[in-house]
Amino acid sequence: MHKILVAVDGSEHSERAVRYLLGLIQDGGLLGGSVEVHLVNVQPLLPTRIAHDMRADEIDRYYGDKSAESSQKAGVLLKQEGVAFTLHTLQGDAASQIVACSHSLGCNNIILGSHGNGFLAGIFLGSVAAKVIQLSDIPITLVK
Repeated sequence: MHKILVAVDGSEHSERAVRYLLGLIQDGGLLGGSVEVHLVNVQPLLPTRIAHDMRADEIDRYYGDKSAESSQKAGVLLKQEGVAFTLHTLQGDAASQIVACSHSLGCNNIILGSHGNGFLAGIFLGSVAAKVIQLSDIPITLVK
């Protein structure tokens, strides 16, 4: 079983990453149809001044709602093609959470969308994608 983690944030870039994965699965490519898909959405931590006045269940609901909203497009695409997946909602630093989750799940690959384009690629790639590349010891596919 090939385990793939796909980082999603609701952007056009993460939608392209999901479409790329679907192409690999449909073509039979390297995955050969035996794949376990894990969608990961990482929400930034609420500022302490806001979270301090919220109950634990309110905070959990907030993160859950934000994650569901951010992963909705990806989930719809996968469901339309009959691809089963598990959604993981995490909080904190996106890059470190993505890499930690890939390790804990025993994933073979990470797929994420790149915000980079042309001359400015280094600047836009800098945030999450570059840090995932730096932290991860498993293959990463950046989809532009």
